Amino acid sequence: MIKRSKKPSLVLSLSSVMIFLGGSMQRVLIVDDSESVRVSLRAILEGAGFEVLESEDGLDALEVLKEQTEIDMILLDINMPAMNGIEFAKEQSKNEKICRIPTILVTTESHPKLAVEAKKTGVVKAWITKPVKPEILVSTIKRILEKLKGTY
Repeated sequence: MIKRSKKPSLVLSLSSVMIFLGGSMQRVLIVDDSESVRVSLRAILEGAGFEVLESEDGLDALEVLKEQTEIDMILLDINMPAMNGIEFAKEQSKNEKICRIPTILVTTESHPKLAVEAKKTGVVKAWITKPVKPEILVSTIKRILEKLKGTY
């Protein structure tokens, strides 16, 4: 059994200072149980000008999302303890406060049944297989955010 802290793990980048200076950085929540994956994704996203928050599993992410309402995108792994990515996406789709946040699955999984199940949630907008190519990740995020701009 995994011991969970009472406080969700929330890590803000130094670039979040731009928010206080009137910048308009887009915020991405990375949900992955692997610290090395989170570090890698953070480096890619911060290099592309995004503000990054991190969470280690689906339950933790739900707690983060209770406190952080201005999230523009969620990057979500599937295989995680406590609450996997598909379970998280189902919960996300039921919650009116977070159901409009677009989600990209970033996972080693490639089974078609999982892709269909994820798409049925309505929140999953794309599926990227690990290892991630930085240019594909960034362009996918930007494309989805641009497409959804002004719709909510």
